[in-house]
Amino acid sequence: MSYTAGEPAMQEDQKLDINVKVYPVQDGKNLLANASVTIGGCFAVRGVRVMNSEKGAFVSMPQRKSADGEYKDICFPTTAEMRKALNSAVLGEYQRAMAKTENRDSVLDAVKQKSAEVKPPVPGSTRTTYKGER
Repeated sequence: MSYTAGEPAMQEDQKLDINVKVYPVQDGKNLLANASVTIGGCFAVRGVRVMNSEKGAFVSMPQRKSADGEYKDICFPTTAEMRKALNSAVLGEYQRAMAKTENRDSVLDAVKQKSAEVKPPVPGSTRTTYKGER
C-alpha cells in the first residue's frame, strides 16, 4: 500500500496498535522508568521516559539539546488523540510493571520470613538415615 502527500495514512475508524515495554529504574530521583514503544508494529521509539513531578507521573518523549541549550523532542504525537493513546499505553504498562514488582517483592518477603521462622537443627542431634534403615 502506498501513500501520497496529503492523503491520510489511516482511516478514522482504524485503531493503531501500541506495544510498550517498560523498564523501571531503581533509586531514580525524577526518572521512574525507561520505555520502548512500537507503533503499528512497524515504527519503534526508544528513549521514552516515565517521569515524576508534583502533579504525578507523566510521559516524556526522546529529546536532544539544541545549540541554544533548550531541549527539543525528537519525535512526538502530532494529534491530541495520539498523545492521549500513547500516554495511556505507557503509563498503563508502567503501572502493571510496578504492580508485578510489588507482588514479586511481597512473595519474596513472605519466603524470607518463612525461612527465618524455620529453626536450624541443633548440632549433634541430626540423624543420618541410610538407604537400608527405616
